[in-house]
Amino acid sequence: MATVTEGGIQGSTYTGQSIGAEQDTGFTAHGKEQVKRFTGVTRDRVYHQIDDRKGDLIKGLQGFVSTLENASQNADGFSQQILHGAVGYVRQVSDRIENGSTEELVRDAKQFIREKPAPFFAGCVALGFLAARILKE
Repeated sequence: MATVTEGGIQGSTYTGQSIGAEQDTGFTAHGKEQVKRFTGVTRDRVYHQIDDRKGDLIKGLQGFVSTLENASQNADGFSQQILHGAVGYVRQVSDRIENGSTEELVRDAKQFIREKPAPFFAGCVALGFLAARILKE
């Protein structure tokens, strides 16, 4: 005689699995595949939109470079050295954005964050303070 235990019936061939368990696995796999496909399509659309707007960002960065160059001409000593360094760095970033694909830029950013998380978070904090200061005024 079979006895009822937690999760099944002892002494019988019943294992506690639902009859449609094999169908559930098929539905789950199909659902996961659809999510992957949807995610890929969405990512491609976002990358395409970013690629379309890179020109505007590059123009803005070039304007920022010219502003920094003008400021460095009027500065002296240590502040002039800092501004020259900033000009070089912004030019490198602008060139990297202009010549790289969005996928490469995202991959490079992920790698930088993994390798050097402290500078990344310090930059986020600095941008937060700067944004708060600008929005406060």
